[in-house]
Formats: sequence, structure tokens, C-alpha cells
Amino acid sequence: MSEQCSFCGTVYWKEEKNTAHKYTKCCHDGKVQLPAFPDAPELLKALLTENSPDAKNYRQRIRKYNSAIAFASMGAQIKPPRGTGSYCYRLHGQVYHRVSPLYASDQHKESYGQLYIFDSSEATEKRLSNNQNCLQHVFEKLDFMLRKSIPLLSLIFKCTDWHKSTQLHQ
Repeated sequence: MSEQCSFCGTVYWKEEKNTAHKYTKCCHDGKVQLPAFPDAPELLKALLTENSPDAKNYRQRIRKYNSAIAFASMGAQIKPPRGTGSYCYRLHGQVYHRVSPLYASDQHKESYGQLYIFDSSEATEKRLSNNQNCLQHVFEKLDFMLRKSIPLLSLIFKCTDWHKSTQLHQ
């Protein structure tokens, strides 16, 4: 990738020019302007870039941490590549997200969005029970970060409180 769009700076391979010898797949000659992404929270920057024991643990187990704090799971038909070589994550067909009900059934442990109806310490304990070798204080920091930065969570808490209060009166 050695070429750049003169409007937005998107990087291209030389062969990606259109018939007018321009790179237009990104911003259509400057006609589309997207707002800049907000900076990542400081905690995530630290976990992804520092060499502290916590950051190393996070990066070594990043899939476990990400799955444990996710609100939904992803479903798709995954086709493994033929032959040998490096792993390639290949999806076939429709991709969908599974959102669990607010409360887990008696047969299942709480997971994903269900954990956000608990207070932070109880949610952290439940996450740790499924994720050996992850660090409790890292989960606590991630949980705090999400609860502070995602407005939808306050709505979930209100709905949970309302649901609990209506159950008490029935």
C-alpha cells in the first residue's frame, strides 16, 4: 500500500485506481466526510500498548476478556480453510447476533448482557468463574469503564429495577 487518496488520506495499492486513475472508494473525491472517531478510553489504550503485567495478561487472553464483557454473541457458519497455512476466519452466509433474555433460565449461567443487571462485583465474579487466568481487577476496571461510558446501561438498570419491583407486587 503505497498510494493515498488526496482528500482523506486513505491508503491504497496502486492497482486500485479507477479508470480515471483516481482512488474513489473511500470518500468519492472528498464528497463524503465522516466525523473522526473519539479516542479510545485510557484503560483500553493502556491494556493494548503498555508492558505491565496486567496489559500482558489482557493481550494474551484478549478473546476471553472481550467475550466476557460483550453484550451479545455472534453466530455464523464458519468455514475452515482447506489445506495448511495461517488461520483465516471465513464466514459463509448470514451473520447474526444473539441477544439473551434479561434473566438466565435455571439451566444456564448468566452471560453477555445478562451480567450487566448485577452490580459490578457480582458480575465480575460470574465472569471470572468462566475465564480462568483472567485477572479480577482487570475485569473490574473494564466493567467500570463500560458502565460509565455506555448510556444504554443506565436504561438496562432502570428496566431491571422496574421489573424487580413489579415482581414483588404480584
